[in-house]
Formats: sequence, C-alpha cells, structure tokens
Amino acid sequence: MPQKRISEFFAKPKQTQKRPSLDLTDQLDKEADLELMPIGQPTSSSYSSSKASTILAPDLGSEATLIQGNVASSASVAAVSAQNTGIIDLTEVITPHQPANFRFPGRQFGKETFSRSFNTNWFNKWRWLHYIEEGDRAVCFSCVKAVEKRLINEDSVRFDSNFVKGGFTNWRKATEKFNEHEKSKLHCDAIQKITVAGQNTPITAILSDAACQAQDTARHVLELMFRSVLFLGKKGVAFRGDSTHDGIFYELMLERTYNLPRERQWVERRNNWLSDTIQNEIIQQYACAIQHKIVSRASNSPFYGLTADGTTDSSTMEQFSLTLQYVDEKLESHSDFLGFYSAPDSSGETLFRCIKDVFLRLNIPLERLHGYCFDGASNMSGRFSGVQARLKKTCPESLFVHCANHSLDLVLQEAAREVGLIADSVNFVQGVAVVIRESAKRKDLYQSMFGCDDVVTLLAICPTRWCIRTTAIKRVCSGYTEITKTMEQLKEDRNVRGDIRAKIRGLHKQAMKAKTYYGLLCCEAIFEPCESVARSLQHTKASALGALKCAELLERRMEALRDDAVVDKMLQTVSSAGLKVPDEKRMTKTPTRFRHTAEPEAESQVAQHSLWRREFSEAVDLVRAEVKRRFDQDGMKTAALRENMLIMAANKKQIVDVDSVHLPHQIDKQRLEIQLKMMGDLYSDSTDTVKDITTTMSKLQPQTRALFKEVETLIKLCLSLPISAASSERTFSALRRLKTWLRTTMTQKRLTHLALMHVHGDILDSLDIDALMRDFISISPERKATFGVLHTGRQ
Repeated sequence: MPQKRISEFFAKPKQTQKRPSLDLTDQLDKEADLELMPIGQPTSSSYSSSKASTILAPDLGSEATLIQGNVASSASVAAVSAQNTGIIDLTEVITPHQPANFRFPGRQFGKETFSRSFNTNWFNKWRWLHYIEEGDRAVCFSCVKAVEKRLINEDSVRFDSNFVKGGFTNWRKATEKFNEHEKSKLHCDAIQKITVAGQNTPITAILSDAACQAQDTARHVLELMFRSVLFLGKKGVAFRGDSTHDGIFYELMLERTYNLPRERQWVERRNNWLSDTIQNEIIQQYACAIQHKIVSRASNSPFYGLTADGTTDSSTMEQFSLTLQYVDEKLESHSDFLGFYSAPDSSGETLFRCIKDVFLRLNIPLERLHGYCFDGASNMSGRFSGVQARLKKTCPESLFVHCANHSLDLVLQEAAREVGLIADSVNFVQGVAVVIRESAKRKDLYQSMFGCDDVVTLLAICPTRWCIRTTAIKRVCSGYTEITKTMEQLKEDRNVRGDIRAKIRGLHKQAMKAKTYYGLLCCEAIFEPCESVARSLQHTKASALGALKCAELLERRMEALRDDAVVDKMLQTVSSAGLKVPDEKRMTKTPTRFRHTAEPEAESQVAQHSLWRREFSEAVDLVRAEVKRRFDQDGMKTAALRENMLIMAANKKQIVDVDSVHLPHQIDKQRLEIQLKMMGDLYSDSTDTVKDITTTMSKLQPQTRALFKEVETLIKLCLSLPISAASSERTFSALRRLKTWLRTTMTQKRLTHLALMHVHGDILDSLDIDALMRDFISISPERKATFGVLHTGRQ
C-alpha cells in the first residue's frame, strides 16, 4: 500500500503508528508494505533482519556505468553445489550475470493458470541481482562475494539464505522479497564490508541510481545540519521554539536549502531527523570532541591547576563550574572550561566528589593536581572540611590560593561595612541609578536636563562585577547637578507612586548635602586604584609574584592618599560644585550620661571638615590593612618564592635554598640547583617575570633545551597555579546567555554541552566535521540506510 505522510501519523495518535519508510527507492515500487522501526530506537528482538531498514549507500565515485547484457564467458553462470544449502560459487565471476536478450523460462505457482518468469526490468532496479541460467534462479551478487571473501560470517546467512545458498526462484513474490533483502542487515553489511575492504566489485552493480542520488542528498543535508548546529551552539542561540517547525534550527535549515530543491524537499519530508533528540545527539558529539581535544592537549603537562566556583541559574538550580589550567610544550598557559555540573547539594564533601568524578570521567590523573584556587566560601576554602582541605589530603604537595580578586573584593566590602562615609556614598549611587533607570518617564526627564550637552548615562553597581564601581561613581559625579534637579522635580510629582516618591525625597535631601558629594569623591579615590589592580589580576597570565607586587603597590597608593593635599583638593571640588562646606567651629562635649565625674570637661573646638578628613583616613587605613592581611597567604607566598627563584637565577643573582620552596617529588632538586646556576648564561638582559624566561626558553634548540629539563618543569609548575577564579566567573556570563528565562526547561546535559560549544569556539572551528558525521551514521543500520557511506578525504 502507498506510504503515508508523517503528518497523518500525528493526526491520529490513538491508532497504531507506522513510521514513514526509510527506503529512498519507494517511489520505484509501490508494492512493498513494510513495517519499519521508529527513528532513534534500537532494534527490538522481534524485529527480523529481513525487515530492517538498513540499506547502505557507498560513494559511487566515477563508476556510473553498469555492465549489463550477456557476459560472453562461461564464468557468468554460477556453478551450483550438489546440495541446495551450499554457498553459490562465484569465485571466477567478476560482474553480475544479467542477460538482456535471454528467453527466461516460465512456470506456474500454486493454482495459477498462467506462467511467471524472471523479468529483465528487475536488473535495472536491483543492480545486485545475479541470474543463474541453470535452474532458473537468482542470487545476490554482493552477498555471495562477501561470504566468499570471508567478510561476513556464514552463520549470518541463515536469515536470508535464498539469495546466497541455492538461489531465489519464487517469481510471484519477487518484488517483495527483493525489497526485503535490499534492506536486510546481511545485504547492508555485505556492501559496507566490500566497500571498506576495497574489493573490485563495482558498487554501481549493487545499488540503484535512485538510491544513490537520494543518499547523496541525505548526506548533504546531514552536513548542513552539523554546520547549523555548530553555528547556533557557538553563538549561544536557541535551537527550538514551541514546536519543531517553530525553532530557529528548522528555519535555518529551510533557509540554507532555499536554492537546493532536492535538499529542501528532503528536509520538509524527513523532518524527523531535525527533532530535539537528533539535535541533542549532535550537540553531545561536538561537546565530547571538545573535551577530548582539551584532555589530549593537557595530557603532556606534568602539573594541573584547578579553579571552581558555583552559582544559581535562572531556574534556581545550582551550577558548579570547573576550569582546568595546564601548560603545553611551548610553555604557554591555558585555562579551559570543562563544563557545568549540577551537584545535589553544596557541601564540601559533595563538591569534592564531583571534582573527583570529573577527573575520572575525563581520564585526568588527580595526582597531577598541584594547585587550586577557590573563593572564600566555607564549603570551598574551609580548613577542616572544605574542598581545599580534602584535596590537600589527596594531593599533599598541592597549594591552595584564595582567589586574589575575591580577596580584593572582600577588602572593599569590609570598607563599605565599617566606614559610614563609604557605605552612604555607595548606597546613594545605587539608589539614584535604580530610581531614574526603572522608569522611562524619569529617564527622559533626567536626559532633558543636559540640553545640548552629551548625556551621562547612569550605571548601577553590580555585586558580581569587580571593575564597575568606579565608573558608576564617576558618572554620578559628572551628572550631579542634573541628578539634583531631576530629584527636585520628581519629589513633588503626584504621578509617581508614594513609596518611590518617599525614596526620591530622601535621595534629594541627601544630594543637597556637601558631605554626599565629598563621599563620592572619597570612594572614587579609593576604588579606582583597587579596580586597576583587580583588572590586572583577572588576566589569564597573572602570577602569584605579580599578585603580591600589585598588592604591595596598592598599599603604597593607600598610604599616599593620607596626604592632606588629597583631602584639600576634594574639598575644593565640593565647593566648586556649589555645595557649601561647613567651616564653622562648634563646641564638642562628651554627653553627661557617659561622664562619671563632676569636674568640668576641657572644651575643644573642632572644624567640621576635620571630621570628614578623619573618616577618609579611617577608610584608607582600613583598606590598606585588609589588603595586607588578605594577601598574606601561605600558598601564594610559596608560589611567589618559586617564581622569584627562577628570576634571580636568570639575573645571575644568588638563589634561595631549593628546599625552602617545597618542590614536588617530580623535580630533582640536585639537578635543578645545577641547572639554575647555568641558567644565567642564557639571559643577557634583565629579566623581571617568568614570562620573559619562558619566551627565551621556548626558542632554544632542542639539545640546549634538554639541558634545562628540571628548570622547564619548574616553569610549568609555576604557570599551572591559578591565582584568580576569574576564568570560572566568565563561564557564569556564558551561563546567563545560554539559560535565559525562555530556556529554563533545558536539561542539565544539554546545558553543559551547549556551554562547551559556546565557550570553546576556537576548538569548535578546528574539529573534523566529516569524522563526526561518520560516527553519527555508524550508530545504527537505519542511518546507514539513509545516509550511506561517507568516505575519508572527500572534497
């Protein structure tokens, strides 16, 4: 019976559904009524190989001519063995025997009153048919050849023995049996084995031209599918819509096949290959290939570093991000994202098991882990039950570094919490930005205050972005006059909601005070050098020695801010803004309830701006002390000593004791000490960083470089230690772009795979798409039937 359209199957869900035929030659024969498997499902045990949709289409190449007609040799007729159960002997036969002008004998079947005979047209449709004149029978030329060459086990012939043993003679059911055999597992395996083995059997004698052309079309569509998935995954664009036909992936496939009528017809007719199941499988192939490339590149590194951090996505699921740091043979440091993992809870034990599981699954030796960097959360950095404590027990020679960026951020948070001047100023910036930006009307009113001048766009302070506070404060200072006028008009506007109007009154009252503007200038003076250091620490090439030097420079800058000239300049700026700085002197006395004596207290006169100066000095001293305390870490100081030892050796200075830097057992200390003394002869100029050492070392001749093997190992140890978790923080930005509010139903598996594609766009572009397509096709006989063979090295 005729094949049904896919839409007809979905129109009647309660009836037994029959899948659309996977046979690409069904237009040539309408007589077959085959029951086929659903796409993507494994073959059931009750599904016989005679009904399996497994036609394999090799690449036909240039052999487009089929040798037909009567072959002028006795070898064209096969010699049948004495028993009908024996394998047909076609040893000396090169091409199928397909006589054109032969008069085929007729015979009657059953109670029929007429005779049936072999039809010559069958040769055009089934090119693999081989006719045996003795006995009036036909066999499958490709299957017999495969069995003769021992490419297929004879035990597999029992399911379809008539086409290999004895020969087929039932012409009444010829078209039905020929279709079944062409789709059988035996026939498909025979074609595949012959093609791979490079037999001399012409492939064009096996498959019909229609099937070959259809499979060429299917392979072209498959390539478009893989490249479309690569594009969407790399850009982080959503694949699906409310339905299959409503998604970007389906629309992109239609757009790419606009001028390709055959491919477009194939996409519209076989859209089950564009389903979310197939999408997930292709995405997983790309993600696994990316992970495999990362692991293969890092396999030669003797040491690994690890950064890990957690966050909550838009569906309130905890996401645990892991990043591996390693050094390649060119002495270049790499930080590669390994994926997101949804842990059942955020305890230290669970996260530690998650890290061990990731290393085990990716075949990364955990004993090579010699450095890790986390934030200050107790479950990660706890000294007794945190992840770093558990990793320390597993890898005793490893070093833990508290993230330098998180440490600096905690310094500023401490200053905002302890100093009222800093806290009030930060809250004012956030409040003004939120009130004006949350309403289009208020935003337009604020912009109208600038007239013809350039509008200063306000910026809210983000708690997760380390380098945005100074920019937000500077913009408020630049538009301070316009902000004050805007608040003055809005505080009496009855159209504004009551609670918002009360907040506006408070902000206007605060903006009219000179101390508010002074506090903004103080925050700018303190935050700007801190954010410069934070921006430097986020660099992928940041080192422990560089982090400590940055912290030292920041301490010096804070010491310089205690100069009275700095405060005087800020007070002058406040006065020039039209705000009056109180300079009157008032009497200050201790409240009576706090005095426990009747003696009169000595009166003192204190200028109001002196109190402001005291608050600024208090904030500066607090930042300086916190920077010194939080950057005083054992792991970071040990790593800095290792780097300093290399720099001193390169500058021909006396090196420190090798035992004092706690080197791992992979480094031979005696050889290292000798090589460090020889190392100074390689560098004529002054060397300040490990990066300068690696640049020279990587350019050495292999023989010369081999003399400094232990030094090179020490360099890899220094470069593999992460000092900031910024790489993990960047993956959270990718997470926000991928899992939006419209994509909250995305599974964890798909999210991780898409994140790998989105983050590692450079690796994605270097993957071999043809190899991935071959893996995709080889998974099931159904795919071999649809797409055929994708040859290696095709153009």
